[in-house]
Amino acid sequence: MTIPLPAALIDECLVLKSRKAARAITRRYNLRLKPFGVQSTQASLLFCIARGGFQSISNLAVLMDLERSALTRNLAVLQRGGMIAPDQTGQGKTQIFSLTPTGVEKVRQIVPVWEELQSAIHQEMGADTWQATQQALALIGRIG
Repeated sequence: MTIPLPAALIDECLVLKSRKAARAITRRYNLRLKPFGVQSTQASLLFCIARGGFQSISNLAVLMDLERSALTRNLAVLQRGGMIAPDQTGQGKTQIFSLTPTGVEKVRQIVPVWEELQSAIHQEMGADTWQATQQALALIGRIG
């Protein structure tokens, strides 16, 4: 059985379009990062840990906009891979992580690939669309 619905429910649906766009970008990054043994979320997490400035796992979850359980799973993957280690000064919610020498090397390997991907997508989109997309994504991120 079908139900007549306004075309805009699908054609202009932000949920569908944003998820489709996110999956397309994620697939592209994951494909290029596969040789390094990390996925795009894990690479972003490594970048955030390398940059520092967070005081707890909860703070990092907010920064990354990840559910705490997803963050914990990704931290475990990075820890098992020897890329991060817990900072001994904190426990529980106040625990923070630091890059290990392996993690530092992984970040050094990934950054040029990440920058190359960003540049390629920027060129494909064109400067004006790139900038408009950056602004629109930032605005949409503040809506939710």
